[in-house]
Amino acid sequence: MWERSGHKSGAVRVPEVHREQRYIFNGEPSATVSGYAVRQNRRTIRRRMSTFNIILALFVLGIGIVFYIDNIIVVNQLVVDVNALQGKYQRQLETNAALQAEVSRKASLERIGKLASESLGMQYAQEQPEWFTVDSDLQERAEKTRKELEK
Repeated sequence: MWERSGHKSGAVRVPEVHREQRYIFNGEPSATVSGYAVRQNRRTIRRRMSTFNIILALFVLGIGIVFYIDNIIVVNQLVVDVNALQGKYQRQLETNAALQAEVSRKASLERIGKLASESLGMQYAQEQPEWFTVDSDLQERAEKTRKELEK
């Protein structure tokens, strides 16, 4: 980068001149057409990132990581809750099935007939029941009587 000059008095450093390589579209060095001024490349200014921008970027990254981890924790908690509710639902279904079986067992005709004959002294009919008809005037009179009793 620095080169020594040819002075005998001492070593004086002179900056080395950097030659820019100017390329045109096809990648060859700049054209040698006379009569045109060749535009030189601008010197690039390398911008340093400020400390504030670095701290701000780290802060935003930290907030993003916190939200991501919080999201994972919330999703895991929801999975636990869903599993607990599914277990509770299965237990409820099993209880309902057991209660339905008990109702069916207690409502069976054999059980009711046995209880009626043992506890209440009832017995099954020995003869076939008979059907009879009621005259319409008797039905009207019964309706009238029922209405009067309701008042």
